[in-house]
Amino acid sequence: MRLSARSAVPTEPGIAGDAVVAEPARPWLPWLALGMMLGCMAPGAAALAVGAGSAMSWWWCCGVPLALAAAWFEAPIPRWERARLPLASRVLALAAAALLGGALAERAGAGPGADPAASAPRLMELEGTVTTLGRLGYHQWATLSPSRMLLPTDAPLPRRLSVDVEDALPGLVVGDLVRVRGEWQRGSRGESIDAVGVERLVIRENGPRGWAWRALDRVQGHRALAESLLIGQGSPPELMDFRRSGLMHVLAVSGMHLVIAVMLASWLMRLVGLGWWPRQLALVALVAGYTWLTAASPATMRALAMELSVIAMGVMAREPHRFAAMSLSVIVLLVMDPLYATDIGFQLSIVAVAGIITLGMDLARLRERALPLAAWPLDRPAWRGLLWCGRSACDGFAIGISATLATAPIIAWHFCTAYPWSALATLFASPPATGALWLGLPCLGLDGLFPNGPWEGLYAGLEASLHALAVVVSWAATWPGAMLSVGVPSLAMVMLWPLLFISLRDARDLALRVAAVCALLLLW
Repeated sequence: MRLSARSAVPTEPGIAGDAVVAEPARPWLPWLALGMMLGCMAPGAAALAVGAGSAMSWWWCCGVPLALAAAWFEAPIPRWERARLPLASRVLALAAAALLGGALAERAGAGPGADPAASAPRLMELEGTVTTLGRLGYHQWATLSPSRMLLPTDAPLPRRLSVDVEDALPGLVVGDLVRVRGEWQRGSRGESIDAVGVERLVIRENGPRGWAWRALDRVQGHRALAESLLIGQGSPPELMDFRRSGLMHVLAVSGMHLVIAVMLASWLMRLVGLGWWPRQLALVALVAGYTWLTAASPATMRALAMELSVIAMGVMAREPHRFAAMSLSVIVLLVMDPLYATDIGFQLSIVAVAGIITLGMDLARLRERALPLAAWPLDRPAWRGLLWCGRSACDGFAIGISATLATAPIIAWHFCTAYPWSALATLFASPPATGALWLGLPCLGLDGLFPNGPWEGLYAGLEASLHALAVVVSWAATWPGAMLSVGVPSLAMVMLWPLLFISLRDARDLALRVAAVCALLLLW
């Protein structure tokens, strides 16, 4: 029986000192997920398809033997037990997964081995929901979440589409269902269409999410901020402050929003005495419904897959490796759509979660050993609350630091910017953002079920939380050096950066990591 590195089970007396030696867990899923991610991001390199046929043929010729070799090195055959090579088996599994990822990506129309006709400009007509909207003089641009293709074509339905319109369409707002006709093309910034005609089919209040838009109409002072924070659509006036302060992860609907929603729902269901099984089913319905409500962005889809994985592991009474849920979600989503790997939001979401479950959790454990901040049985409720606030602040700051460090190379690679105060700004922005979500989601649900009900108190609390969030974001945007222009990091630095997130065991390891971060930043 294989045990994790942090546990040991006693056995019969006289056998190995009355205890078995714990064998370190060597998970497979992270290697497979990393290989598929690399293959989908660089399908030509991963599949060796340059001048040598299609990626799919190279997958069958090279990927299957590599997968069989990986299984052979890992196989627990008693005769060759001492000859097992777990590290070699995982490296081979990574290479096989990269070949599969490259094959899937080229089949989806990416990479040098893909059919050139798949990316050629073409006439396209489709329907979709407006998710963002902007104007510059008489020129209008929008982002569309397509739902249906109208013209017969062999091209897959885009996940996200940029629309350029020469003449502004009066009255068009975020959430409207529109029909777009024009020339489609795929560029470095994704898929776009130069529209020659835009027709509004259904106003947002009459669409499938109309109940949510009608509920948000009752928000007065910061309605655009509420729309963006709660359902991930629209561009609030505070958008530039969020960017300058490094708090776009608070505004963009992602895993943080789903976790806060799940925490609120779990607490309410335990409060009313709901059983364990009904709670799990309700949480599945909640995360799926919230993902649908937010138009299923890549970051939200990743969070949905992770939440469903965690719930499934809880149902099966499994204690998974800390990378298991994230890795499984990456594999499932890349199999569904390999182009997720090239989405910047998806990349940042995966990297941030990886930083949190490595360095963030290690820092939280070090804090627990050095500064427990635990209450005694007879402590007063006020003192218990103060200790809880202290624990939450310290752990939140640790999580913010880990996510900021993890995403720094990716942000610099794509945008040539850095946000050194992002972790501290997140610490100040988290309480009002959490309050806005905990009050805003009940407002959506209750007003959707009972329109114009007596929910003024909830809306007043939501307005106060949104106002506090806007004040914090505006203040953080004025900090010196809040947003810095930096150079693109070298490929070697991007490859070395993950070494900073190796497990921490004590204060000496923490000091070594801090010194390594400083050295890498100086080299940068």
